[in-house]
Amino acid sequence: MNNSIKNTLHFIGLLAAQVLIVDQIDFLGLNAYINPILIGAYLFFIPLNWKTNQLLFVAFFIGIILDAFHNTLGMNASAMLTIAFFRPAFLRIILPREGLASDSSPTVFTLKTTKFLIFSGILFFVYHLVYFSLESLIIESFITILIKAVLSSIFAILLALLYQYLTLKKH
Repeated sequence: MNNSIKNTLHFIGLLAAQVLIVDQIDFLGLNAYINPILIGAYLFFIPLNWKTNQLLFVAFFIGIILDAFHNTLGMNASAMLTIAFFRPAFLRIILPREGLASDSSPTVFTLKTTKFLIFSGILFFVYHLVYFSLESLIIESFITILIKAVLSSIFAILLALLYQYLTLKKH
């Protein structure tokens, strides 16, 4: 299947999963602390050969669409731009020495489980830290922001793994 069609299907699937499933889940009454943003995983499916400016444009587009659904006035767009900006640096650190094919994507199957957990954990944590910081705008609640970012990141990683195991073929 063509990569652009595959990427479009992943975007639609992740957006639908985010809006129709994840946003509707009641996390045992802890929704004030757990708010995973699964669609951030879309940046994992973008091939390694994309330029940073293309990645930033797509991240902004995704963030604005999510902001429209969540009525969050640019908070998702800011967080998506942040992780899109840092993605290439984290990939240089986490990629195996022999590297990956330039048209491959950093998924659980290409990076292997441990490296994917580190990579996705860092990016999801950065995403949620930026998002909750913008949501709060009060430095006094830094511990609360950290707790929210950690809990939301854990659930986002688990959901991203589940999504990948259900939708991607093992190479």
